[in-house]
Amino acid sequence: MSLLSSRTLLLEVGPHGLSLARAGERLHADLQPLAHDTLAAALARIPAAATPRRAAVEVSIDNAWTRWQVIDLPPGVAGRDEVQALVRARMMEVFGTAAQGWTFAWDAQPAERVLACGMDTALVQALVAWAAATGVRLASMQPAWLRAYAAFGGSAALGGFAQLQHGWLCMGLWSGGRWLHMRGEALDDPAALPALLERRLSLFDGALDGGQLFVQGAPSMNLPRGWRCVTGGVVA
Repeated sequence: MSLLSSRTLLLEVGPHGLSLARAGERLHADLQPLAHDTLAAALARIPAAATPRRAAVEVSIDNAWTRWQVIDLPPGVAGRDEVQALVRARMMEVFGTAAQGWTFAWDAQPAERVLACGMDTALVQALVAWAAATGVRLASMQPAWLRAYAAFGGSAALGGFAQLQHGWLCMGLWSGGRWLHMRGEALDDPAALPALLERRLSLFDGALDGGQLFVQGAPSMNLPRGWRCVTGGVVA
């Protein structure tokens, strides 16, 4: 194992609390309910011994603290500033004035349709300030769903990836290599997932039958429209 990987830390934060781990070993846990305005105090309670200076930290943001949209890019929209303005406008249309205080990110590769997420800027600022104060390096800062999706390794022409974690379901659907839909919402009962998938599919015209839904954090179940449930989230 390299020196870099042996020192890489994983920090998970969300409304359920925070935890810090290295190579699967938990170094610190503060599992009290958190809000954006109490995160800085919780970060300050992490023992200095658990965060050696210059250590790389990967941050996983709980899905309940992120919001998503699949956004069409009209012809002529180009450059980061123009895409940023469009993403902000679309997010505000859906989520209202709360989105004014958000930081946004989206697919880096140019496309007619992008997957965009937003999170409270105060959350990002608290993490950046904590890293500066402790001398660690923020190697990445990702929503938990995106981190899991990047690692799961499955593929399907028509499919989706769903993660159920801490009572919050985040699910994205795609067809032919293009994102169709993305949303997160509270879901206490995994058995409600089939009905929720049917509602999502009903938003679109055309045949969206026979897809594969890769599910992480919920048991296998029968899905509508001939969809197949693949549990675990890591598929060869």
